[in-house]
Amino acid sequence: MKPNSIFLSSIIYLLSSFLAGCGQNGNVRVGSASADRPTQTAANPGDWYRWRGPEQNGLSRQKNLPSEWAPPTKENPQGKNIIWTNDIGGMSSPIVMNSKLYTLSRVGEQSTGDAVVPGPHAQETFVCVDANTGNKIWEHRENMTQTDDPFWRIGWSNPAGDPQTGRVYALGAQCTFLCLDGNDGHEIWKRQMTEEFGLISTFGGRTPSPAIDEDQVIIAGVAFGWGDNARGQHRVFAFNKNTGQLNWTAGTGFIPSDAPQNTPVIAVINGQRLVMLNTGDGGVHAWKARTGEKVFQFAASKRGMNSSLVVDGTRIFVCTDLDNFDSTRLGRIACIDAASADMNNPPREIWRQDGVEAGFPTPVLVDGILYVADDYATIYAIDVNHPLETKWPGTEVKKAKVLWKKSFGRIGKGSPVFADGKIYFGEANGRVSIIKPTPEGPQVLSTVELTEKPGREYVIYGSPAVANGRVIIQAASKTYCIGNKDAQAAADPIPQAIAPEPAADAIAAPAVIQVVPADVLLRPGQKQTFTARAFDAKGRFLKEVKAEWSVGQLVIPPPPVRVPEVKNPNGPKKAMAPATMPATAAAPPGPIGNLKGEVTADGAYTAPDGPHMAGGVYATVGGVKGFARVRVMPPLPWKFDFEQARVGAPPFTWTGAGGKFSVQDQNGNKVLTKLTDIPLYARARTNFGSVDMVNYTLQADVKVKETLIGEGDRAIRKAPDPGIINQRYVLELLGTDQKIVLHIWPTALPYSLNHTIPYQWKSDTWYRLKLQVQQASDKAIVKGKVWPADQPEPQEWIVQMEDTVPNRNGNPGLWGFSNDHEIYYDNIIVTENKP
Repeated sequence: MKPNSIFLSSIIYLLSSFLAGCGQNGNVRVGSASADRPTQTAANPGDWYRWRGPEQNGLSRQKNLPSEWAPPTKENPQGKNIIWTNDIGGMSSPIVMNSKLYTLSRVGEQSTGDAVVPGPHAQETFVCVDANTGNKIWEHRENMTQTDDPFWRIGWSNPAGDPQTGRVYALGAQCTFLCLDGNDGHEIWKRQMTEEFGLISTFGGRTPSPAIDEDQVIIAGVAFGWGDNARGQHRVFAFNKNTGQLNWTAGTGFIPSDAPQNTPVIAVINGQRLVMLNTGDGGVHAWKARTGEKVFQFAASKRGMNSSLVVDGTRIFVCTDLDNFDSTRLGRIACIDAASADMNNPPREIWRQDGVEAGFPTPVLVDGILYVADDYATIYAIDVNHPLETKWPGTEVKKAKVLWKKSFGRIGKGSPVFADGKIYFGEANGRVSIIKPTPEGPQVLSTVELTEKPGREYVIYGSPAVANGRVIIQAASKTYCIGNKDAQAAADPIPQAIAPEPAADAIAAPAVIQVVPADVLLRPGQKQTFTARAFDAKGRFLKEVKAEWSVGQLVIPPPPVRVPEVKNPNGPKKAMAPATMPATAAAPPGPIGNLKGEVTADGAYTAPDGPHMAGGVYATVGGVKGFARVRVMPPLPWKFDFEQARVGAPPFTWTGAGGKFSVQDQNGNKVLTKLTDIPLYARARTNFGSVDMVNYTLQADVKVKETLIGEGDRAIRKAPDPGIINQRYVLELLGTDQKIVLHIWPTALPYSLNHTIPYQWKSDTWYRLKLQVQQASDKAIVKGKVWPADQPEPQEWIVQMEDTVPNRNGNPGLWGFSNDHEIYYDNIIVTENKP
């Protein structure tokens, strides 16, 4: 069989990019660092290796921390209780591990004199600095592509450190999921979550953060995968933290109304190790952490929630800031008990406080007091163990006992941290408060006003880190390490953050068979060896097992549903289940797939020759069946005309299409249609192919509808913007503006790299878009052309640019921006570039 040259050239260019020293996308090493990976078996008790700290709750056991501080000024260059400062700023919450600080930031911005704007090659950075000096050790850079984030919201997510391996993890605003060596920053593995799994990065920019548990790293967000995972849900992905292979993925089953940020929380409840989080559909959901089986759900709000959960035993503390089911007041703080929760019995609501809009900061729980910062920077102190006897009308839910509340600014985004008897809290406009809670109320020990935020939305968005006797605060343009240089670092012991589990019975019959890796994309002739893993009914690992292997179809489930509106939150209708989506957006349920080939007795599958194929590789043990999802991509050229596709469904093997794109029959001609019935998906992209593809040309026909507002010369066109994607570059037709634009980052236009020209084009007319990307040793050469599809192709490329900080690879895709007009696509062709 002839090798696929797309695959070979991708290997060559990825290798050359690595050898080039990573001055573009990749690592920039600033100081000396050993390439040897540290090998730890336990966390340093003084480290703050994950957002919200080692106990997942914002509580530090550190002592001898400062009660006041002052940043350096011209009059006082030393400041007060300042260990160091540097010029690394951003929206992230720093972590500290092994005497190094890790955070997300950005490079490549420019000043116009009046404002700070993104430069042509603005990038997001994953940064490591010496926690003792503030000096940069290394940084890893990623281009801003496949995202609708505005430039002031990049670097939003929080990194996570793994003390067991010394590695660090982060999800970028462009949905690139990174595992890097914490010592020198070299790349261990990378997953492009948009192109591989359909994770979206919205204009809101609220990028979720990863959590590490045992041998997994877990991330969750609104995603539109392929096949049986095509429809949009808030979805959890559990990866092997060492290899980056997917262990499992699971969705909530409900339609998200928002795409929020939040971090998964790990807890053991009822003897089951769970991963739990707030989601974009307004629910609190729990899955078994090792297998992804759904355990319980609780409808907390009509809208998505950005704060993370706080867990104490079987109690879960939930904060929202938008619409409640049973109240006209916005926002709620609630305590729910999951002691007897399962899929038929949602957690019981114990107490709540209505009218508190606390949707962004995550609370901190200390000695029975829950400190909650709301969206307006007011902190509430709530006695979690002694709610009032007064109940909310029509329910058995008690009212919360609020001990005190006090304002500490105007905008609350970052989360409070409790350490050494004090609360450290940064308000979004830059007011940093150190607060000593007392039975009589809060005592303000220190207030510092930080003001610099060039080109940024907030002065402070992230939360403090407390490590080794110091407090680190990242602001928009600086990071501050505060502490008393003469104080002796000390700390109380850290209790076990997660309750122990009962031991599994090694001879128990398997209740779940998990096949790993859970999702793979192969080329003809490639072999993948799958492993069958057995778990008991509580999700505890038993052993790897021999299985009966087979190849089969996948089963498309019914589409996700909307969260119901229920008047009584503790009533029998609490199970989340309402009306489905419109039929035009719903893939017909049932088995589908055309995967061929055989699996050997040891789980080895070899992808056969043939067309695009997809389906499942199944493992059966004692009547219990598990499966992995498999796609096979043939060599180029490819052509998609949708004539054999299912009407009312997205293309089966494409990511990002479910609920946003659907095949429709127009007078006997099947076309792919960008839908308009969900405002959250006005900006939409769908991808197909493998992430490592390079040096190819993409061509597609597009057609739009339009509306004319007004009459005569004053009439305004209202038309959508169709486009195509090649290696993360976009060729786009602007309908209302009547332009062609070639770009990499749409929401950073006109400042980010682009080539834009006027172009008059019509609605109800097919146009052909053609986009070619050719990789060179030091750049990518990007060329585009557009012409009426019924006319000959023009000889010249009409827009082109050279990118010296190039996207080195990426799969093809389609782009569309439309609120109320459909976009139609047809005759999509992908070919290798000629030498």
